Amino acid sequence: MKKNKTCRLEFFNISFFAAVMWFAWLSIASHKLEEIYNLSFHFSSYILYFTTIFFSIISLLYIIKLFINISDVKNDFNHPVKSNFFPWIWKILLLLAIWFLTINKWLSNLFWISWIIFQSIFTIILFRRWMLHETNINTMNPLWFLPIVWNMIAPIAWFKLWYEELSWFFFSIWIIMWFVLFTIIMNRIIFHNPIPQKLMPTLFILIAPPSIWFISFTTLNNWELMQLWKIMYYFSLFMFIIIISKINILKKIKFYLSWWAYSFPMAAITIATILYYKLTWTVFFYFLWTFFYSLLVIIILLLFYKTYKWIKKRELCVEE
Repeated sequence: MKKNKTCRLEFFNISFFAAVMWFAWLSIASHKLEEIYNLSFHFSSYILYFTTIFFSIISLLYIIKLFINISDVKNDFNHPVKSNFFPWIWKILLLLAIWFLTINKWLSNLFWISWIIFQSIFTIILFRRWMLHETNINTMNPLWFLPIVWNMIAPIAWFKLWYEELSWFFFSIWIIMWFVLFTIIMNRIIFHNPIPQKLMPTLFILIAPPSIWFISFTTLNNWELMQLWKIMYYFSLFMFIIIISKINILKKIKFYLSWWAYSFPMAAITIATILYYKLTWTVFFYFLWTFFYSLLVIIILLLFYKTYKWIKKRELCVEE
């Protein structure tokens, strides 16, 4: 029986780190909600503690897999789709750095510096791969945004950690690459073979980049609302409307771990809307962020339930 469990662990999926990251985003969104209502009970702290424990467990399982099936880990790292999940491991460190700003500055610095090291190495490897190896257009999908998009979140942590130039460095990488990747991916979606059903939920990721752009730009400019920032925020709203219009197609898709791609963009646009409301105090955005936050909680609870059922059916660690 132990042998069977070990064999199943050999196929532990790297994309499971996505679930951890989405809970980290939920804790940040919840913290913003607490700030608006000036709540004395900080339930976001409990979500953070759960996220930290969850991250530790998933990391331990993947480390075990590294020892028992290192060849599969290498194959994942070189895979045109699965390789995009690796940055999620250290991106969680960045999200924890943002959250711990209000709890422990020293720990926040530690998480942030660790993220800088891993992100710098992976960004260089990624760009070398793109420049030196031929890429099949049909392997491209919105997941390609993820290794780059996290460069854009750096300013959110910098604001209280004083890493201004480093934040601008990572932010600049993303702001240029977003235009390039968005053009390529839209070309792939419109003019080439349909995205495989398993990766259809990743279309939600298209909502996240302009939302994060709005949050980071506002942070780097001392919370001043400018016209360009409004353009990015409203574009994220437009992408939300476009993607949500396909809900009848998306809800028919069989459950995969890629379903967790629904929650991260919802968290990003929720936080952006909360920020927009705090900058304008417009009633419409109050109701809008309330709607987005409620939808985010429902999505995460649904995904947690679906994942639990998936694990119960023993469909988690199986060979693809």
